[in-house]
Amino acid sequence: MVLVETKGSYTNEINLDSLDVHVGQSYSVLVTADQATSDYYMVATPKLLKITDMTKFGIGVLHYDNSTTDVSGPLLIGPDPFDIELSTSQANSIRWNLTTRAARPNPQGSFNVHNVTLSQTFILSASTAEIDGAPKFTVNNVSYLTPDTPLKLADHLVNGSGVYELDEFSTNSTNIKSESGVFVASGIHKGWIELVLHNDLEVMDSWHLDGFGFFVVGYGRGKWSAKSCSTYNLYDPVVRSTVQVYAQRWSAVYAYLDNTGMWNLRSQHLKNWYLGEELYVRVYDADPNPAKERPSPNNILLCGQPHCLLR
Repeated sequence: MVLVETKGSYTNEINLDSLDVHVGQSYSVLVTADQATSDYYMVATPKLLKITDMTKFGIGVLHYDNSTTDVSGPLLIGPDPFDIELSTSQANSIRWNLTTRAARPNPQGSFNVHNVTLSQTFILSASTAEIDGAPKFTVNNVSYLTPDTPLKLADHLVNGSGVYELDEFSTNSTNIKSESGVFVASGIHKGWIELVLHNDLEVMDSWHLDGFGFFVVGYGRGKWSAKSCSTYNLYDPVVRSTVQVYAQRWSAVYAYLDNTGMWNLRSQHLKNWYLGEELYVRVYDADPNPAKERPSPNNILLCGQPHCLLR
């Protein structure tokens, strides 16, 4: 029996012989020690790889306090690393335990998200392209181009002028032409956003949104459509900061944008991120109340475009 904990509160108890931990995720687990007194292997193996090299295993030993029997025998191989249906089924089984009293994500009490009103939906597709003769990763066929001026500095001093154009690229459709650009999209302050993350790659992907936890409401095959919403779990979805997106499939999450700022939405795979699979979500509130967002200090370091160096 394994009790899984995510994001500070417990999910329902589920019997597991193995647990998929995807890029950027972590768990706390309680293992029921109900076996004969001995030592036992605990093995971590990679997913979506042919396991022929034992050096790719992570091997630990679970030691019963009064055990005098060393570990022995072959290592457990675990489930088929290419069994996506098994992995998806496990992901869907991890749900919030609504009977547990523990710290809750903001807004308070919003485990059940069936009655929230969505303010916007982003449909984002991750893929690859060759741009200016170089291989790139893209979001909606746009590979993120890091500007010389930090986005928040440009936002604060010149409202982004000359550094980025807000909502220049679509968050609901794919560009016809592959290109590089400073992809910054508007997020509605204190609005609920639905993020539909497509994975057009041949390998597993993983997405993270800075500044927020999000409710993982669904996984699906192929292309998402409005009809896919009928498959969502809106009753007890688990809250994560990173969600896996299976190859040639989609994952959907809800997030409440109550945190003003300029937030990075990206692949957690370093190669994908470095080569352009990211964008920024600008959550803006005109209220200058420092309780919402503290102003920049007077001695802020200035850099980048010349017009951003002028006070």
